[in-house]
Amino acid sequence: MNLLPKMLLGLSALTLVATGAVPAMAEYPEKPVTIIVGFGAGGGVDTVSRAAANALGESLGQPVAIKNQPGAGGGLATTALKAMPADGYNIVATTSTTLTFDPHTQDLAFNVDDFDYIAAFGVFPEALISLPSRGWKTFADTVAEAKSKGEPMSYASTTSVDRVVVGMISKQEGVTLNPTPTKGGAEAVAQTLGGHVDFAYSSGTYYAQAEAGNLQVLAVFGDERIEGFPDTPTLQELGYDISSMNMVLFLIPKGTPDEVKAKLTEAFGAAAKDPQLLETLKKRNMGSFVPVGEEISTLIHKQSDQFKAAVEASK
Repeated sequence: MNLLPKMLLGLSALTLVATGAVPAMAEYPEKPVTIIVGFGAGGGVDTVSRAAANALGESLGQPVAIKNQPGAGGGLATTALKAMPADGYNIVATTSTTLTFDPHTQDLAFNVDDFDYIAAFGVFPEALISLPSRGWKTFADTVAEAKSKGEPMSYASTTSVDRVVVGMISKQEGVTLNPTPTKGGAEAVAQTLGGHVDFAYSSGTYYAQAEAGNLQVLAVFGDERIEGFPDTPTLQELGYDISSMNMVLFLIPKGTPDEVKAKLTEAFGAAAKDPQLLETLKKRNMGSFVPVGEEISTLIHKQSDQFKAAVEASK
């Protein structure tokens, strides 16, 4: 058997290695990146994602496409992401409560530990609202009246999140606050303006009516007060160990290489300063909170732990 060709081939390979001439692996990203939006076109998650896409594309050096895959409150896209390659080419944009809250109340194919978190842009201005004619300045006044009258109160509810949070408060305060389910924020605001409920939960539809003086903002769900209503306390300031910071969250499959995560974190960090994105957040009254990297990962797990406790406390 003639071994010379094999020996020469082996020597050639060694020479390539020794001289550093081995072709390098392609550097991420070498093709377009897709943001899969877990909600329909025109909503808050979609609008914020599209505002960020151009800045992300400039930082990554590749186009960033938007693909809408609505369903199950962001759960459909999130479930699909879990089965996708961990290569950084598919990013899901959804509400943060899809990961921090829903797994504690539904039988889902994913949980908060199944993904890596890159960034979050903006916070939906969730709040409890009422008619000014009720005479309540904050939700503490609402609870005080419920206690003094000893009668049930009704409130317009739009999500399972508000039902858990208000349920926890009801149990803590020893009052009865009954949810009246609605189809969304617009209906909840209409129910409140019409005097059909005592108060309501809204994730932002109330804003214009409150600015006009037609609604009173009683309490804020987030960790910080809302810029437009600086006198309204947070639930935590009112003595409740809960907050709901529902953000536009960007996540990737668990196990994505560190160098890919680093590039995405850098790109999202640059996008967080983009004027177009910041203007979009301002127009939607979502503030300017734009955590990236380890900051958002820590916050998401903290929120998940809080919601887990709140779900148990509301039972």
